[in-house]
Amino acid sequence: MNIYEQILAALKTKFQGVEDATLQRIASKKSEGVTDESKINSIVEGISFQDVLNSYGDYRADGAQKTAISNYEKKHNIKDGKPVEETKPQTPAPTPQPKPAEEVPAWAQSLIDSNKTLSEKLAAMDAKTKEDIRYQQIDEVAKSFGIPEFAYKGKQIADNADLNQYFTDLKQEMQNNGFQFVKSPEEGNHEHQSEISSIAEQIEKGTKEIVEQNNK
Repeated sequence: MNIYEQILAALKTKFQGVEDATLQRIASKKSEGVTDESKINSIVEGISFQDVLNSYGDYRADGAQKTAISNYEKKHNIKDGKPVEETKPQTPAPTPQPKPAEEVPAWAQSLIDSNKTLSEKLAAMDAKTKEDIRYQQIDEVAKSFGIPEFAYKGKQIADNADLNQYFTDLKQEMQNNGFQFVKSPEEGNHEHQSEISSIAEQIEKGTKEIVEQNNK
């Protein structure tokens, strides 16, 4: 097989269900000037489904343009921009009725719908990921302020809201309403250490008094 036939065969395998006329136009264009068979695979791999749709669209547009030019020439009795010499009277040709718009082939519509569905799924997954990240940020900041989950779950927090400022205000509001926050482990340890230090100081003071009395 020559270069054109090899490219066409590879395209039929890659784009199964696409009409031959469309693939033949692509193979003819891609094989121009190609003499090295080793480049066939890379040429076929570089052809996307969008290229197939573009080729199909160009074919339809080209056909419509040729039909319009032909109809205009017949109506005005000209050819290549010049009047056609009439040898005998001619009955004006009736204006052709426009043909119904050609429908997109089933194989093309199926692929278009599949790509649209995939794009919608990817967009939904991206939105879900962003939402999960935002919820995680909110939970972490709320935890750092010691604010329980019930106080903010279900509330609408703007995506551009300053979370530190939001939870500072929320905590102050809860305190004003009499809510008692649970002390953090760090705060509890600090108070415990203070109590131990106070007891140690009292023991040390009592020991000194006993020693002084014994020395008298």
